[in-house]
Amino acid sequence: MLRQAFCRAARSAMACAVPSSSMAAPAAQLEASTRTLSSLISLREFTQQSWAAQAATPSAAPQAPAAAAAVAAAAAPPAPWTPTRELQKRKTLPKRMQHLLTTLEREREEAIMSELRRPDFGPGDVIELKLSVPENKRRVTVFKGICIAKRNRSVRSTFTLRNIFGGSGGIERTFPLYSPHITEMKVLESRRVRRAKLFYLRERNAKEYRT
Repeated sequence: MLRQAFCRAARSAMACAVPSSSMAAPAAQLEASTRTLSSLISLREFTQQSWAAQAATPSAAPQAPAAAAAVAAAAAPPAPWTPTRELQKRKTLPKRMQHLLTTLEREREEAIMSELRRPDFGPGDVIELKLSVPENKRRVTVFKGICIAKRNRSVRSTFTLRNIFGGSGGIERTFPLYSPHITEMKVLESRRVRRAKLFYLRERNAKEYRT
C-alpha cells in the first residue's frame, strides 16, 4: 500500500514536470495524491523533515563519548567529603559515615602504633606487662600471663591474659591494646597453638599455663 502510494505520488510529480502543452495534471488530482501520501507517512510514523534540515542536524556519534562519560559520572558514588545537601541519594549517608569513621580509625591506629610500638603477639604467647596504676599514685605494677584471646578492633583492640597466683586460682584480665596505662610490654615466650581462642585452658591443669 505504501509502495503504491509512493508510485502514484511520483507519477503525479512527473506529470507536473511535463510542459502544460503536452499534459496538464488537474490540481485536484495532485492535491489528493499529496494528501494520501501525507496520511500514509503519518500512519507509519515517518518524520517529515527535509534533507537540508537532516544535514544541518549534528550526528549522534560524536556525542556518544560525552553522554557515556556523563552517565558514568552520575553512576559513580560520591566522594566521602561531599556535602549532604549535594547528595542525590540520602541512603548513602550511613555508608559515607562508616567510611569516614574507618578512615579516621585507621589513621589514629597508625599514629598510636608509631608512638607506643606494641610488639607482635598472638594467642599462646607469654606476655609481661608493666602497668601504671592511677589509683595508686601512678606506681608501676607487673602482670604476667598467657594470652588466651586477642580481639582486633582497630583502636578498640583488646587481649586477655590468664595466670595462676598462689591458692587464689586462675586470674584473667583483659587489657586494651593501646591503653596509655601500659608503660611496657614484652613477649617472654612464643608458643604455637592451633586455635585463636584458648578458653579450654580454664578447664585444664594449672601446670599447663602457669608462667
